Amino acid sequence: MKKIVSILVLAVMVVGSLFSLAACGAPEDDGAEIAVYLGTEIYDLDPTDYYVNSNAEALMSLMYEPLFKLNANGGIEMGQAERYDVDIYEREITVTLRESYWSDNTRVRATDFIYAWCERLLNPNNPNPAAALLYDIEGAASAKAGLTSPSDVKVAATGTYELTITYRDGADPNQLIKNLASVATSPVRQNAVESAPSYWSKVAGTALSNGPFKLAKYSLVTSEITLSRNKGYHQNFESVDYDNVVIPAQLVGVTTPTGEVTELTYSDIENKTVFYMTDAPVADRLANKSKASFVDDTSVYTYVFNTTRELFTIKEVRQALSMAIDRGAIVSAVGVGKAADGFVPDVSGGSGAELIKSGANIEAAKALLATVDLTGISKSFKLTVLDTEENVKIAELVEAAWEELGFKVTVDKVSYVETTFKAESADADDVKIKDSEIQVLAKEASFGKRDFDVLALDWQTYSTDSFVALASLSSSMNGCGMDFDGNTTRSSISGWVNAEYDYLVTRAYKSSGEERKALLLEAEELLCEELPVCPIVFNQNLAFVSSELSGITYDGFGNAVLARVSQNNYKEYLDKED
Repeated sequence: MKKIVSILVLAVMVVGSLFSLAACGAPEDDGAEIAVYLGTEIYDLDPTDYYVNSNAEALMSLMYEPLFKLNANGGIEMGQAERYDVDIYEREITVTLRESYWSDNTRVRATDFIYAWCERLLNPNNPNPAAALLYDIEGAASAKAGLTSPSDVKVAATGTYELTITYRDGADPNQLIKNLASVATSPVRQNAVESAPSYWSKVAGTALSNGPFKLAKYSLVTSEITLSRNKGYHQNFESVDYDNVVIPAQLVGVTTPTGEVTELTYSDIENKTVFYMTDAPVADRLANKSKASFVDDTSVYTYVFNTTRELFTIKEVRQALSMAIDRGAIVSAVGVGKAADGFVPDVSGGSGAELIKSGANIEAAKALLATVDLTGISKSFKLTVLDTEENVKIAELVEAAWEELGFKVTVDKVSYVETTFKAESADADDVKIKDSEIQVLAKEASFGKRDFDVLALDWQTYSTDSFVALASLSSSMNGCGMDFDGNTTRSSISGWVNAEYDYLVTRAYKSSGEERKALLLEAEELLCEELPVCPIVFNQNLAFVSSELSGITYDGFGNAVLARVSQNNYKEYLDKED
C-alpha cells in the first residue's frame, strides 16, 4: 500500500494553487490539510444502501447529514433541521430546514429527504434493514412490505424547505426523531442518482454530499481518498467565513485495500506523518492500546447462518457452534471491541443482560451435539469473511474451535467484485467499479439467493432503539421488501422464520413504555436462544490521534466528528516535504 507520506506531496501541490489566490483578496490558504488514515476501503458511498462494514457508516457520517444529530450523551441536536415542532393532536412533526447546501452548491430541499426515504429506503425492491428507522411514520411499514405504495407514506414537503411527518398512532415522536439522526436517513439528490444510476455513489464526480465534507478524490486504484470542506454546509456557500462551520480544508488520506494490511503504525502518529488513524495493524493496536481511544459503535460483528442449509436448520447445531466460541479471547487477540453478550449492543438500546457467554465451553457444546442425529448430514461448510487482518484472525480462532467439535470448516476470504458499466455520456470512458463481495452476498440473500454457509459481516443496528436491530430478523419487518413474483414478503438474510419471534417484534411495535421494553428483551432472549445469527464482538471505533489535533468528538453512534478539528501550526505541515 502507498505510504501516506506520499499523499502529503499531493497536499503540497494543492497549496501552491491556494497561495496564488492571495493576490485576488482570497485567504492565503483555506486552512489545514490534515493527513489521515480512514481504515478499510469502502466501495459505495450511498447513505441509504445496505451497510455490512462499520467503517462505511463512519465515513459517510463525514459526508452526509440527516435532519438531526445524536450527541455522545444521547441528546438530540439539529442537523439539517433548523427547528421542529411536534403536534401531538395531529400526530405531526413539522421540520424547517436550515440554509445548507449540497457539495455542488445546490440548496438542500425537503424533497431530497422524501426521495431518500420513500423511493430508496422504503422501496420494497431495495432490501435494507435500515428501513425500520422509518416505521414509525404513518404508512412506512406497509409500503416497505409492498402492501401500499411508497407515495402513501405520510411525509410531505409543505414548503420548499419544510417537511411535515405524520407519525403512526401509538408511536413515540421522540424516538422517531432520534431515528432520524441516523446517517442512513440522510437526504439523497434524485438527479444525482438518475445521472448515473449504476454508479453515482461510487465515483467522485457524482457522489454529491450534504455533510461537512465532500468527496474531492476517490481512487480505488491507489486507495487515495480526499475529503474537502463543503463550504455550503450550514451556511451560504459564498460566505467569506470559509472556516466558520468546518475548520479543516481537507482530510487527505488513504484506505487499506481488502486483502492487505496497512503499513501505517502508531509511529506515524509520533512522527507526524499522519495525524488521525482509525484502526491500525493488530500487533500495533495491541502494543499501543493505552494510547488509543475506544468508542462503542452501533454494530456487532456477526456470523450469519444460512438456515436454509440442512445443517443449520438444526437449532442445537447453531447453539453448539456459538457455545464453542471464546469471545473474550477474540477481543484480546484483535485488540478492539467487546465480547458480544447478546445481539444488541448497549449503545443501541441493548438490555445489558448476559444472554451469551463470553467464554467457550467446548465440552458442553460436544454434549449438546450428541443429543441430535446428524447421520447423513454433511459436517463440512464454508465460513465467508472479508479478507482483512482482523476478520481472518477471528475466523482462524473460530475455525479451530469448530473443528474441535468435529466440523470441517473452510475459511473463504473474499474481497470485491468488479463490474464495468457503459458511461452515461457517449464520449466518456466506460466506468469500472468495485463492490464489496460481502455486501453483494448479503443483498442477494435479501432476495432469497443465499450463496453462503456462514457469512461474516458487521450487522448494523442503526439506532439507539433496539427495535430497529431486532426487526431486521423478523419475517415481516426486516426491510427486505416484497417478492412480487411470489407475492410474499422476503425473509431475513439468514432465511430464519420463527412465529413466536415475529409475534414479539410485532407486539413491541404496537406497544409503548415498559411493555415495549419487556417485549424487546424477550425477543432478544429468544433470538440468542435460537441463534440464526451468531454475535461475536460488539464493535468499537478505535483511533490514534496526534497531540497536534484538538476538537475531535464522537456522536451517539460512535462515529468521529471531524468538522471542528483544529491542527496546531497547520501552515508548517502545508509546506512539509517528504
